[in-house]
Formats: sequence, C-alpha cells, structure tokens
Amino acid sequence: MLLVYKDVFGIDHNDCHIVQTRHEFNRIFIIENEVGSRFTCIKDDAPLEKKMSGHWKYAKASDAPKNYAVPYKAQKN
Repeated sequence: MLLVYKDVFGIDHNDCHIVQTRHEFNRIFIIENEVGSRFTCIKDDAPLEKKMSGHWKYAKASDAPKNYAVPYKAQKN
C-alpha cells in the first residue's frame, strides 16, 4: 500500500519515508522523498497547547516558497 503524506501547505507527497529526528515533536513530523527533499507535515492527532485556541490548519499551496516541491537538481534559477 502506497502512503501519501500531506505537508503543511496541503501538498501531497508519494514514496516518502518518515525521518527519525533527535527529538520527538508533538505536532509535526518530517518526511523525505527519494531525492532527499524534506517536508514538514502536521500530525493527525496533534495535541492542543494551553495558548492555542484550535488545531493547526494547512496553509495554501500557493503560499509555498518558490521551487518548494521541486528537486534541487531540477530547479531553474
């Protein structure tokens, strides 16, 4: 079964694996694709903090930085 991960900009990524980080994060996790590009994702069960009034929401894909999901070697400057 192929897993599809959705990053913080709401962009779907296939063929990725979860990166093991030094510390565990409560609300996010990091994925890496086959060319080494990394993306931040929001956990489905992200806990609320005392100062938060609601759950995190995905940003718009149009707000992603230029060349965000383009492999480094394929980027056109």
